[in-house]
Amino acid sequence: MRYMNKKDPIKTYDARWEVSDFDDSEVLRLFEATFGYARLIKVDTLVFARDARLGCARVMEIGIEAAIKAGFRVIACFDPVSTPLSYFIAMQTAGNHPNTMGLSITASHNPKQYIGIKYTVPGIEAIGYDCGPLGGLTKVKQLYHDNSYVQSYVGGGSLHIIEHPAEEYIRYTMKLAGVKPDSFRRLKLVLDTFNGSAGPELYQALTQCGVEIFPIRLVPNGDFPTGSPNPTSQNKMDPAIQLAVQKNADLVIGIDGDGDRIVFGDQKGIFSAGFVMIPILKSILEKEPRAVRQKILYDPKVNPLALSKWAELNAEPILFRNGHSQIKGHMKEIDALAGAEESGHFYHKLPIGNLQVSGENSLYTILLFLQAIHNQKEILSQVRTMQDQIYTSGEFNYHFPDDKVRDLALQSIIHFFESQKAELATQSEDGIELEGTVVYKGVHKKGGLITLEKEWYSAYVRTATNEKGIIRSYISSSDSGYGEKIKSGIVHRLVNEFGGVEVE
Repeated sequence: MRYMNKKDPIKTYDARWEVSDFDDSEVLRLFEATFGYARLIKVDTLVFARDARLGCARVMEIGIEAAIKAGFRVIACFDPVSTPLSYFIAMQTAGNHPNTMGLSITASHNPKQYIGIKYTVPGIEAIGYDCGPLGGLTKVKQLYHDNSYVQSYVGGGSLHIIEHPAEEYIRYTMKLAGVKPDSFRRLKLVLDTFNGSAGPELYQALTQCGVEIFPIRLVPNGDFPTGSPNPTSQNKMDPAIQLAVQKNADLVIGIDGDGDRIVFGDQKGIFSAGFVMIPILKSILEKEPRAVRQKILYDPKVNPLALSKWAELNAEPILFRNGHSQIKGHMKEIDALAGAEESGHFYHKLPIGNLQVSGENSLYTILLFLQAIHNQKEILSQVRTMQDQIYTSGEFNYHFPDDKVRDLALQSIIHFFESQKAELATQSEDGIELEGTVVYKGVHKKGGLITLEKEWYSAYVRTATNEKGIIRSYISSSDSGYGEKIKSGIVHRLVNEFGGVEVE
């Protein structure tokens, strides 16, 4: 029977779809394409893990049954775990079976009706579209739609079940961070895990470290009763901030449904990821040779004030485009120590045995942040001062009737920035496409340092990757008045000249 499905589960960073969009045969077809790709890159071992969302169990069952029939060695964790913990299981497995592919079944921060798969390949390297061996998910997509491709079922596969992996993950991460039990006894924090899978892992680990925790939405629940599990969405962290005020907590931490997107804040509100990186860098850079400037990746939305502070800590901030798989791949390529996206994703160089993985470990990120605050509590007030000093717009998105109108609107915005005599770039200093336009005014980079004029702003504008007719924009600036003036200039063109309609 020829395969004629025109629907496509492959996205930029992973496979993702609404549960009702694909029946079991279509999910099986995705796994067949995945296993065909796995054979091409010499994979012999598959690690399956899942989070708590409702669609995971059926997808995992289809995948494991097909993998065993296809002759793979299968390592599976049936308990709901975070995506960083699933990566850790793959890292451990690779110590004995180097040709390991990881399949994390999750839809991240999306609403409950979504499901998906995040991929790693041997070396525990994340893949995406046009990212990874043989093009990564581009090759998986090709096999998925290839009418002549048929997966061979040779038999001889095996299943091995892993139980209670969190304990070893916690031990590994605490040792990596240099944190001992009861290290943070004076710290109080509100932990909001949005009923995602990371809650029990983080609660267990932070309790061991002596933190006094006030939890919200701690129990994993794939129904996500309070809505999509995304701590970066507007007002989603308000209950945690209110509880922090009531309990006089030092910090609030929010984490998404699969545990790889984190926000930090205090009783006044949430911090920008660029500022969060300052304590994190203090913790990791003090362990590195002082004479060596460590490369730290950042995405176009990280604000220049934060970057100037990174540089003062002997870091070398390196601009790279948005994209989780792509950032991790570039980290490994240039031997970067860490990276951050303003969306709440933090990346690290993670050693295990003879393996060096560039990826996420949210517990490690949190421990590094807490370590710096515990050692020098005034850092927290310094971060708050910087946060209050600048303006950030958050991402604002406008939809247009078609891509032709969208492109004209985008061109008008570019002309607006040019009229401001701002510096515009569509490529990084290394010549890498930024998939949008980065804008700086009053920001100067020289000799590894960043200096700012009294009035400055930065912006990032781009078209949406997976949705038609949408422009996404983001602004940071020296103060709210200046920032709002720039934003108003953009919105006026989008709405009054091209009929744009604001969307989430």
